[in-house]
Amino acid sequence: MLLDLSAAFDTVDHTIFLQQLQRSYGVYGSVLDWLQSYLLDRIQHVRRGSTISSSVHFVCGVPQGSVIGPILIGRLGGRCQKSCSVTTFYSHDTQIYGSCPSSHIDVFLSTVTECVNDVADWTQSNRLQLNNDKTEFLWFTTARRQHRLPTFGPTIGLFTVTPSSTVRDLGVYIDADFSMQRHVRRTVSRCFAVLRQLRSVRRQTPPAVFQSLIVALVLSRLDYYYLWTACIPHPPSPICSACCCAAHIRNPSVRAHHRRYHQSTLVAHS
Repeated sequence: MLLDLSAAFDTVDHTIFLQQLQRSYGVYGSVLDWLQSYLLDRIQHVRRGSTISSSVHFVCGVPQGSVIGPILIGRLGGRCQKSCSVTTFYSHDTQIYGSCPSSHIDVFLSTVTECVNDVADWTQSNRLQLNNDKTEFLWFTTARRQHRLPTFGPTIGLFTVTPSSTVRDLGVYIDADFSMQRHVRRTVSRCFAVLRQLRSVRRQTPPAVFQSLIVALVLSRLDYYYLWTACIPHPPSPICSACCCAAHIRNPSVRAHHRRYHQSTLVAHS
């Protein structure tokens, strides 16, 4: 189950957060003073050209574009993990997961529902809010057993989550049968869209710059795919086609049976 906190970075209460650092993590002294100086007394204004708006003083929130911002949000979520052993917290995204035999689905669903409501209570006590519209639930099983699963999911208050066939987590599309087919289609579609654009400017671009563009715009997507599908022994043919196409565009003179070598060379340069 995937939960989303509404505007988590902008609504973190500084007082509650600093108190939790002291009580839950034993942060005191100069470290606490440093974090206080980082969070408190922040102001913000908007600038357009030479015109600057009046400054606004912030009493809550963590800078989202900073390196330490997600880490601080994660420390706040670490307290939430203690309420349920199957909860993970990354930045402002929360996942609840578990497994059970088919004969214990009702018990498992009741456990997840209880855990979700524990998380909801935790968010309210910390002046945060769950976004029900972005809450997703997914049953994982083989395609043959999908029809045996309930057509409803956990309940958050008065809101019942309907199971999805595909969810998106950290940029990865995960299917209910874990086939990764939708993620493959989207990855390949985006890679070929970029490759078509790069082909049109290949003759006007220096080779070193062109190779850097392929690495940054194409191979980065393929690397992210391989990172999430390392357990799959053989990559799907569309992924291989995208790799070969990238190698061919980089060097059109390469023959088909030599493209795999050039593909590996291209990946090595990344």
